[in-house]
Amino acid sequence: MKKFYSGILIANLVIELVGVSALLAAPDFLVDSSNESALLWSWNYAFVALAMGGTVFWAWPYRESYAAAGAVLGIIASFHLALALALFIAEALFIDVVLHSIFGAICLYLYTQRVNWCDRP
Repeated sequence: MKKFYSGILIANLVIELVGVSALLAAPDFLVDSSNESALLWSWNYAFVALAMGGTVFWAWPYRESYAAAGAVLGIIASFHLALALALFIAEALFIDVVLHSIFGAICLYLYTQRVNWCDRP
């Protein structure tokens, strides 16, 4: 389970870096770049994604800590589930709704199972 958790942290970094790259380098891929509001959203989200992907660097040395794993998994799950809900409400980027929902659900599952690989609280 600890290896799966480590893999999820790395996957979160890789997925978010892909998102950052697409949103900053080619915003036309995801939004109408002639719309200033959409372009601003794209750039803002890119930096949010960068911060979320960067959680791996903060969490990695403490991934055996029950409290640290709970905090990072809670933050990542909240981010992904809130973003999935926002995109669903906006009726935008359905594939992203699905992917963020799945990733959020995996993080919630790991949150409930962290007692199996973390040092006891």
